[in-house]
Amino acid sequence: MVISGPIRIAVDIGGTFTDLQILDETNGWAHAHKTPTTPDDPSRGLLTGIQEAAVRHGFNLNQVAALMHGTTIATNAVLQRQLARGALITTAGFEDVLEIGRHVRRDVYAAKAEERALLIPRARRYGIRERILADGSIETPLTDDELTRIVARVRESGVEAVAVSLLHAYRNSEHEKRIERTLADAMPDLPVSLSHVLSPEIREYERTSTTVLNALLLPIIRDYISRLTDRLTEAGLTAPVFLVQSNGGVTTPTTAAAQPARLLLSGPSGGALAAETISARISEPNLIAVDMGAPVTTFRSCMAVRYGRSMTGRSTACLSAFQWSKSGPSALVVVRSLGLTIAGDCELARKAPAPSPARPAMGWAGMNRP
Repeated sequence: MVISGPIRIAVDIGGTFTDLQILDETNGWAHAHKTPTTPDDPSRGLLTGIQEAAVRHGFNLNQVAALMHGTTIATNAVLQRQLARGALITTAGFEDVLEIGRHVRRDVYAAKAEERALLIPRARRYGIRERILADGSIETPLTDDELTRIVARVRESGVEAVAVSLLHAYRNSEHEKRIERTLADAMPDLPVSLSHVLSPEIREYERTSTTVLNALLLPIIRDYISRLTDRLTEAGLTAPVFLVQSNGGVTTPTTAAAQPARLLLSGPSGGALAAETISARISEPNLIAVDMGAPVTTFRSCMAVRYGRSMTGRSTACLSAFQWSKSGPSALVVVRSLGLTIAGDCELARKAPAPSPARPAMGWAGMNRP
């Protein structure tokens, strides 16, 4: 078989296998290919799969018109706690927002609230003296002395990434931008995540938690995307690359490297959008699609299609897998996955309590209805 016209390739990298779908744009035929995932560098397995598929189906890499990429790299990094060592800079007095959280419990009748694993410990949450009011006006200006003090603390901590989430920065980002510029001058290689860029909206806990997750993923995803683009360029594949986001849409490698929190549910969201497409094709408006992962570091998810549309919304718990792993919420729009459970032999699964039939790992609890 030889494919002579332009093609599009979709790649999903799982824990065990990397799956590819090759679409022949000339006749609409799709061809599947599977190759082992290379955990040490998933981009290596991705390129190997494309090269194997090219030989098997008879096409050249210069025929590739677009590469769509779904990945669980960000998901696994959070679930396994393989994150960068980070710090949080926030308005003085709000250093404990991550611990206080919301008054939402999975078991409302428990005598003791469930513990929450904090991604940044108290010792690396730095309060800075400044205050912006809800209308965007500045009550307490940010001084140069404060900036100097904070930079010194960040430098001494030896962190690999910094999250900046100041009170009401969504209305006035001046102070966050000044902190970013000062950190860039002092430590130009230090990744910084700003709340007004990632989640410019009210609710301090959700905005701060989202910014923290993004910051801790920055070194991991930047490194992966850098290696991926280098490998594709060296192989002569110059087609545009798009990464699947948690909301089912796609983004560019540049945006994903700057805002990796967008990829938290990259893998499952692609399945949800596929279920939506199938729903339309077979004229069945209500479907449940099941996504089964590999036996190690895996979660199983059911994606619901209601009235012909995938269920989307803002998660109060980074969607259910991250609620169970107690990572904190994400304020980003995500495709809703129902019944998520963490499985396999990872350390997190060994420590987490098993869900019972009477209290499933996740239903609609912990999520905001649209």
